[in-house]
Amino acid sequence: MTVMKESVLVVDDDLGFLQVIKNILQRQGYKVETVSSAGEAVSRTQLRFYNVAILDISLPDMEGTVLLSKLLEKHPDMIVIMLTGHASLENAVESLNRGAFAYLEKPLDPRQLTSAMNRGLEKQRLVFENRSLLEELERRNREIGVLLSVSRAILQSADLSQALEAALRQVAQALGVNACWVHLSTDGKLVLKGQQGLPPEITAQLGCLKADEEMLSQVFGGQPVVGEIKAQRDSGLACLARTGLRWCALFPLINQEEVLGVMGAASCSSNGLAQHQLELLSAIAGEVSLAVHNARLYEEACNARALRELDSLRTQFLANVSHELRTPLAAIKGFATSLLQPDVTFDEETWRDFLQSIDREADRLNRLIGELLLMSRLESGALEVRRERHRLADIIGSIKDRLHTLTVKHQLRIQVSDDLTVLADSERIGEVFTNLVENAVKYSPEGSPITIEAHSNGREACISVIDEGIGIPPELHQKVFERFYQVNPTGEVSGTGLGLSICQGIVEAHGGRIWVESRPGEGAKFTFTLPGGDRS
Repeated sequence: MTVMKESVLVVDDDLGFLQVIKNILQRQGYKVETVSSAGEAVSRTQLRFYNVAILDISLPDMEGTVLLSKLLEKHPDMIVIMLTGHASLENAVESLNRGAFAYLEKPLDPRQLTSAMNRGLEKQRLVFENRSLLEELERRNREIGVLLSVSRAILQSADLSQALEAALRQVAQALGVNACWVHLSTDGKLVLKGQQGLPPEITAQLGCLKADEEMLSQVFGGQPVVGEIKAQRDSGLACLARTGLRWCALFPLINQEEVLGVMGAASCSSNGLAQHQLELLSAIAGEVSLAVHNARLYEEACNARALRELDSLRTQFLANVSHELRTPLAAIKGFATSLLQPDVTFDEETWRDFLQSIDREADRLNRLIGELLLMSRLESGALEVRRERHRLADIIGSIKDRLHTLTVKHQLRIQVSDDLTVLADSERIGEVFTNLVENAVKYSPEGSPITIEAHSNGREACISVIDEGIGIPPELHQKVFERFYQVNPTGEVSGTGLGLSICQGIVEAHGGRIWVESRPGEGAKFTFTLPGGDRS
């Protein structure tokens, strides 16, 4: 069986020559077409590409050199061999300058023609191969760029859902698919964790799929699946067809032989994706698998670390509470025992001092127990606040004696307008003031001022408690509101570490917020907001 070689177009107005050259080239396996005019040659080359064109330099309707230029303008890779019955140096130079590969004289030597064609076709094959390699290199570079973009998108967010959304956006843009998504395996079901290009109603239907459906079960076997969506009539993926999507490709998300989920891509095109695009999707699925695995490891590590920290805090809390409870109890027990001594007589002033000490320590003990109960109610969500319209000055006035007792060794300054009103539970907000002032006393030198100030921004009141104490590093501004946490650089400050956490819970129960502004050595300003009392 003769294997057809490259195609050849011969253009000459000598019909006898056309027949002879056609027979010679066909016997060598070339696919040969012949025409007798330049116009017909231009028409043929508008429809298809010929590997070789053999042109007579003198044609009835156009100079061969002009036809040469037209053919190469349309097909730059064509090998053109010029023929002439009247050789001249001028014609040869002009032909070669216009891009002819060879210039041969008639009568034509078939071996000379064949040799010229072979050299030209070898050059053409090298050009095609180099171009193909270059295109392959550019495609590979684009694919590497897509993979890098996906990796970058995944690494830019610690939140897995956000990372998946960003990665899928890169997939949709780079591959031109109409939709793509990721399902993760949870308790034998596939839960949708990210998608691009799917309408809300379809997203809702794909939210949770059974992993044992025929198409998905194949993916869970570890192999990608590519197929038409309409063929999956009983599958949870069948809803995709209603959006005009015609085919889909599913890739398993695998890490160490464990299938973590499925990444899917779908298109409205009937042709689907090329093999190299499917290979790229498979590589992207590998990146997503690694991201999912790392996210789970990170979550497990965070949970373990959080449990260790919580256990440590609870141990510290129990030690603090034990100390805080024993101190007033020891004082009460000591004074009471002294008063009950039958063989000792105390004067009235000593009796009064002892009783005042017992009363003060009992109040301290009662307040500590109240804090513990309040924290428990905050954590369980059982705390109720009765928001009523109050003048802020009246709330502070109701606890003024308590505040002055706390700040007996400091200078308490209250700068609150009489007409500033808030919607608040006065008793609970009184506890916030008490805790913030007590906190300021703990961390401020004796004799320094502690200031309560407030203003309204129209919608809400902003209330601040300001001290000139040791300050708080910026990295601890959020941490100080955590349960049991204390900024205690000297180890001399006592307490349970619940005060600020209780303040945050009460303020948030009112619909407000609380924060601290501070730097080491520059004091601290704790500010919280409450709804304004003039709001409708």
